[in-house]
Amino acid sequence: MWFCRVDGQPWPCGEARLLLVVEFRDNVSGLTIYLAGLMYEAMRDLYRLNPHDGPDPKELFARFVAWGAARRPAAEKAE
Repeated sequence: MWFCRVDGQPWPCGEARLLLVVEFRDNVSGLTIYLAGLMYEAMRDLYRLNPHDGPDPKELFARFVAWGAARRPAAEKAE
């Protein structure tokens, strides 16, 4: 179901996001690619579990990918 094993929140939870930011601190593009791959896996799993009422793609994008790009410094976004 893509919930955190530690706190039961939808993954990536707050703690997972902090750990990912630290792990990918010098590789924002790598973080985005990693998160996009996990979003795809989650989408596949969630649709398989509930094919008639699957997850909303916009919600999954916000949950998995959008927050990672939002963490880039403003100077980096302008480039």
